[in-house]
Amino acid sequence: MKVLLRGVHLDLSDALKSYVDEHLVRHIERFADDEAAEIDISLVDTNGPKGGVDKECRVTVRMPGLSAVHVTESSDSLYPAIDATRDRLERSIKRLLDKRRDVHTNGLPQDVAADVPTY
Repeated sequence: MKVLLRGVHLDLSDALKSYVDEHLVRHIERFADDEAAEIDISLVDTNGPKGGVDKECRVTVRMPGLSAVHVTESSDSLYPAIDATRDRLERSIKRLLDKRRDVHTNGLPQDVAADVPTY
């Protein structure tokens, strides 16, 4: 999986990078362990050093054969925004994968089940 991480109007510290890797990327990798998959993460400070609820975590996940999933969460700190984004992403990706499955294919994705002979 290709990971693109960028900070917009803020500097990315090593601690923040490791937090993103441990709390966001590793949770999403289990759904998309393909080399063609991509996760694009933007950590944004909208108002700069003024403060307030202006820290955003914007994530777009692209996986082969599925539509892209985009989630944005805001908070007064980046860490809760990252955690909220992870939770919403997991739910969205699970829902997308469940929609891809069909009862008539014995739980296999539709594109794989087309290759499986029926008896």
